[in-house]
Amino acid sequence: MFITAPGLVQHLHPAQVAPRQTHWPAITLALERPWYLLVHDVSFNGQMVSQTSLVAWDTTLLDLLAHIPVADLSGIARLERHRGAGPSWALEWISALWAPAPGEPLALGPLLFTLGTDPQLRNTDLLPVGEAAGRRLLYEAVRARPAGPGSADHPARRPPT
Repeated sequence: MFITAPGLVQHLHPAQVAPRQTHWPAITLALERPWYLLVHDVSFNGQMVSQTSLVAWDTTLLDLLAHIPVADLSGIARLERHRGAGPSWALEWISALWAPAPGEPLALGPLLFTLGTDPQLRNTDLLPVGEAAGRRLLYEAVRARPAGPGSADHPARRPPT
């Protein structure tokens, strides 16, 4: 599913939204910006199925995340266009995603994230960002979350040795 602009957000399975539609419109100008690949579970005919959405705008990604339960999120990746030899797109998985603190400058952008195993917090232009109080964690990849009682890594869930 292509989600190209605010207001086009659909968080239902495409078969429920437009069963006869065979394609989704994409705005080619948006191909120059980084895109986000959002993988999450949706309910369809009483079953949970995986849905992958290609999202073109930071604010649209935030709108989607506001409607999707955190437990249903499988992953978020950033796709960025590259020029020159080699692949024309690079995909990096986002390990954590934050909303900036209310007092931070608007120039910082609508979201901040860490990519893969790199601990450096970055804005959407990939510039490093320092620490600030009041940021809100929106998403954290399962492998990056600390071990809790429901985690397979938690001592209470490990098989006996």
